[in-house]
Amino acid sequence: MDPKISYFKTFVTTSKTKSFSKAAKKLGITQGTVSNHISTLEKYFDTQLFIRTPEGVELTPEGQILYESAKKILELIESTRQRIKSLHEYPEGTIKIAASTTPGEHILPSIIMDYKREYKDVDFDIEITDSKRCFKLLENGSVDIIAVGYLYNKDYEHLIIGKDRLVLIVPPNHRLAKKGVATLSDIMKEDYIDREEGSGTREVIIKALNEKGYSMMDLNVVMRLGSNSSIITAVSEGNGVSIISEIPAKKAAEAGLVKIVPIVDLDLTRYLYLVKGKKLKNPSAVRSFWEFLEG
Repeated sequence: MDPKISYFKTFVTTSKTKSFSKAAKKLGITQGTVSNHISTLEKYFDTQLFIRTPEGVELTPEGQILYESAKKILELIESTRQRIKSLHEYPEGTIKIAASTTPGEHILPSIIMDYKREYKDVDFDIEITDSKRCFKLLENGSVDIIAVGYLYNKDYEHLIIGKDRLVLIVPPNHRLAKKGVATLSDIMKEDYIDREEGSGTREVIIKALNEKGYSMMDLNVVMRLGSNSSIITAVSEGNGVSIISEIPAKKAAEAGLVKIVPIVDLDLTRYLYLVKGKKLKNPSAVRSFWEFLEG
């Protein structure tokens, strides 16, 4: 049987105290356990480590060699433990994140700035993409964390970092803007600008439609665009209506680019998530960031 680290600690303590019984008392173990640890080391190194004397035990020449090495082994292990502990307390390096549009552009920046006020040596590399691709990047270990508005895979540890509502946006002079409210049947009569496949926003809309007995096929999709900003531009130019996150929609409405119209018969509330991978490139920094958010 290969010796454990604790066996070397037992050996060094026995060497210093020159007594199996004193070593046992100091380590809080039985004298039989001390004997077992020493016996295992002697079998492993194929040599006698102690000789008995009237005063207790003394190291053999071979034991003296092991004593010098064992002290270095234990010192190195403790030094390594302290370095790792320090890294947890003062993390450094880069955390790679993939994020879908809404959490990546509107939620993560403020979270990261709050974290970096305390942990200045950690940097963030963020890629904005759709939710589905975020999960692919997480699964193959390309990123440490993803920020998404839809959980394609619930097998990962995740945190809720925000709550979002999807809203209907229309051109400022649109008939639904004048009407003030919209129904699902109203939306089905309009040219609709869709998000790209793989978008978390799109998945939430699909789920809501399915619950009403409809699908995306019931919408008159005239184009698919890959970001909220491109959809806002298309809607403001009169190319159709769309459903997007309320966060960028409010900013666009305040700028006079679009109007937000409440949908009276469709619940489009969702949560925004941070999801931690299982193949971390910088585990210490990720652990620090995760604990910061949990706290």
